Amino acid sequence: MSLAGKAFKEAGKDIPKGTVLFKEGDKGDEMYLICSGEVKLTRKTTNGEIILTVLGFGEFFGAMSVITNKPRSINAETVTDCRLNIISKNVLETLVSSNPLVALSILKKMIFRLESAYDKIEELSVTVKQER
Repeated sequence: MSLAGKAFKEAGKDIPKGTVLFKEGDKGDEMYLICSGEVKLTRKTTNGEIILTVLGFGEFFGAMSVITNKPRSINAETVTDCRLNIISKNVLETLVSSNPLVALSILKKMIFRLESAYDKIEELSVTVKQER
C-alpha cells in the first residue's frame, strides 16, 4: 500500500451531520478530502454569514491554511453525514514532494476557485452599482 493510500485509510473518519470542522481564525494543521457526504463552507461578513459553497464527493478543502500557515479564513460544517480523509500538513508535503501531479491538481483546483471568486466579486459590484 502506498504512503498516500495508507495515510488516507488510517485518517478516514465518519463525521455526523452538523459537525463544525473548523471556524475562522482556527489554526489549520490539516486539510480534508470528501469521500462521501457534503460540507458547507461559510464566511462571516458585516451583513451576516454567507455560504461560499457546498462541496461533495472528491472535493477537498482546508488546504489554504495548511499551505500558508495562516489561520482559517472560513468556516466548515458537515451538511450531511460524511466520510472524510483528514490529511495532515506532513502527509500533504510528502504527497506533493513525491508526486508533482498532486501539487498540480491542488493548484488547478485553487485557481478555479479563485476565478469563481473573481466572478462573484464582479456580480456584487454590478449589484452595488444598480442599487445606487
